[in-house]
Amino acid sequence: MKLHEGKATNKLIFKFQVAFNGLIEGLLHDFSIRIQFVFAVLAIIIAFLFKFNYIEWSIWLLCIAIVVSLEYLNSSMEQMMDRLDPSYHVLTKKAKDLGAAAVLVSALVSLIIGIIFVFNHI
Repeated sequence: MKLHEGKATNKLIFKFQVAFNGLIEGLLHDFSIRIQFVFAVLAIIIAFLFKFNYIEWSIWLLCIAIVVSLEYLNSSMEQMMDRLDPSYHVLTKKAKDLGAAAVLVSALVSLIIGIIFVFNHI
């Protein structure tokens, strides 16, 4: 079935509304996401202070996006698991730990990249 242009536009607008709702929801109600946003703002300030070039900026922004995106995914997964079964289960703990580890790995690699960039400017 082919969508009419107006219907496709409405669906596209709806998808962006849903995404922005999730963005705001995470910022307002998830402590871990707020922490990652604070670190993202600090990272951007550091990039300005050390006058990163466009390649460094590109890599830096990708690092920020990956860490923040993984935090959103991790928080989403944790909430789904809590909704499905709020009781403790060893597999739920393992899944949550693995999600948190994904955020940690991306944050640590981003930190190392940041240190390399900053030392390059000192």
